Amino acid sequence: MTADLNASRSALEEAQRRTAAVLRNVASGVVAVDRERRITLANPRSEQLLGVSLPPGAHLDETVNAEVAHRVDEFMKGAADELDFEATVEQRQLRGTLTRLSRGGGGIVITVDDVSEIARAQRVIAWGEMARQVAHEIKNPLTPIRLGVQHLRRARADKRVDFDRVLDHNVNQILAEIDRLDEIARAFSRYGAAPDERARPSEVDIAAIVREVVSLERMGGEGGEGDEVEWVETGDDSRVTALARVDELKEVLLNVLENARLAGAARVLVSVTPPGDNGDADHATITVSDDGLGISADVLPRIFEPHFSTRTSGSGLGLAISRQLVEGWGGSITVHSPSVEPPTDGRRGATVTIALRAAAEGASTP
Repeated sequence: MTADLNASRSALEEAQRRTAAVLRNVASGVVAVDRERRITLANPRSEQLLGVSLPPGAHLDETVNAEVAHRVDEFMKGAADELDFEATVEQRQLRGTLTRLSRGGGGIVITVDDVSEIARAQRVIAWGEMARQVAHEIKNPLTPIRLGVQHLRRARADKRVDFDRVLDHNVNQILAEIDRLDEIARAFSRYGAAPDERARPSEVDIAAIVREVVSLERMGGEGGEGDEVEWVETGDDSRVTALARVDELKEVLLNVLENARLAGAARVLVSVTPPGDNGDADHATITVSDDGLGISADVLPRIFEPHFSTRTSGSGLGLAISRQLVEGWGGSITVHSPSVEPPTDGRRGATVTIALRAAAEGASTP
């Protein structure tokens, strides 16, 4: 028995030496802690990334960044077997994974990588795409403005032309394009605003806002393009409060409803569900379902990208701004479209769900 124990101990020590040798040369930082959050193993790369010494036996809370320690603490209290996280340590952006070694409160392994350069490259690419989109959107109105001015110059020199009529026509066109430029500038300015520059959400009656926006869509369609759309509302006949901003929520809803109209929908259902009635006591929801052309599976993952649009007009920022606004209030916006390929009747339809945080008792109403 003694010989077996010695052999097992030797095998264990050899396995530990092999593990340590492997971890010394990996690019990721690896830290193992026991159920008391005391360090049992840490490779040199983890000390470089976390900026601290990690000797065996040291308590994690007394060594690593508070943000990382908090992530570990929350993970150990939970039931998940694995969790990805991000943290900033000494101006480095880290991406890590927490993995449970065993169920029932065992230790965990923390794996971290430095993604600062990757994140920086992604930001450069994103801003490059944004710059190209800005240039493209500004160029579109400038072309008719230039043509209008050139037309005026030619008409002024041609005595046979009714210059007053040409002037009136071109001035109206130029002013319309200037308004379009102003709208583009406002959209990009809104999208580029920092989170702390935006107004804080407050308690609003989302049912009243839904009634108003749907009424505007009905009036906008009278005698025009939207005549064929049937607008149906449910759940908005009584007060439903949530955290948002009145004007911004109107902007989000108008964008979503206009998308349904432009998708060729014949019927659009707008539903308001109070907190608790949707199985979520913390959120009220606004659901917009249409029977339009829908969104194909290859397009759906990209619809919230700031430079992406399936249409040739517009700034391509509608849904990107909508998501930014909703998430700024602490809510979420999701889009679902059946992945029938091809759709049996040429239509997939789409459903947009806006979840807004329930208003706290006693919150002020704007």
